[in-house]
Amino acid sequence: MMESPALESSAHIIAENVASAFERECADVDFGDFFRETFVARLLHEILSVMPTRSSDTLTAACNRALDNTAGVMGHSCPRVEAVDPDDGSVTMRP
Repeated sequence: MMESPALESSAHIIAENVASAFERECADVDFGDFFRETFVARLLHEILSVMPTRSSDTLTAACNRALDNTAGVMGHSCPRVEAVDPDDGSVTMRP
């Protein structure tokens, strides 16, 4: 089992990768800095709630819950996380 700082670091990498991919997919929408900070915080909360895990499906579901609870409640259709690589934190998005 990883120690807490390692869990937080891994979760932060995943959250930042999802936020960056989301912004690329929604380049025509100006969400602003406050949205990104809120989004990353919600991603971290959801990801840390399922860690430690090596399951891409579990991490993907956590990220999509954060998407639903941020952009979704703002009425934006948003891309979905298709997969999260638990080894390096990379993400694959789908429209």
